Amino acid sequence: KAVDPLPTVWDPNSRVGEMLKGRRGLVIGVANADSIAYGCAVKLRAFGADIALTYLNDKARQYVAPLAEKIDASLLLPLDVTQPGQMQAVFDRIRADWGRLDFAIHSIAFASPDELKNRFTATSREGFRVALDVSAYSLVAVSRALAPLMKEGGSIVTLSYLGGERVVPNYNVMGVAKAALECSVRYLASDLGPQNIRVNAISAGPIRTLAASGIGGFSIHKE
Repeated sequence: KAVDPLPTVWDPNSRVGEMLKGRRGLVIGVANADSIAYGCAVKLRAFGADIALTYLNDKARQYVAPLAEKIDASLLLPLDVTQPGQMQAVFDRIRADWGRLDFAIHSIAFASPDELKNRFTATSREGFRVALDVSAYSLVAVSRALAPLMKEGGSIVTLSYLGGERVVPNYNVMGVAKAALECSVRYLASDLGPQNIRVNAISAGPIRTLAASGIGGFSIHKE
């Protein structure tokens, strides 16, 4: 279900609101209104944070731009983590416009649909590389690029899933990528902790998103 923008149930004058008001954050991974990343952006914006959103490509922009307008996002920037130079361009723009960053939400993952249909033993070398690159290494690259902008410390949060700890049918190489992602979080937290930068992963339950639709047999039953 799509998240309504700026729900009034979230009180900007609450303790959390006091913590987030005026903070500036980057949310990576919004594909449409059902994206977990968009749900995060809505809540953060409702508490008074300034938000920068990214979109994957021109095709995705038509879906993300109206969402950015709904929550009055300060910045809307293209970011395909597989394209050289795009990540640096995002952080150069944030540095020029904001001068700092207080938090970031990393909510991107990808595996070829073919890798999620066949047996795990059929995983191709290229499919393995792409899944690990986009889903896990991108967090390392993002953290390295944004750390200099977190001059007074900050928070980096990524999204994982149970498939990184247990076998989930048809999750295949994405489970391996999530396991690598979670291990990366531990090393990044150790590396960036002395700079007062926290790095955490949230393992969400199954949610009906665009990404989830690519997993065979995935369904959410309402009681």
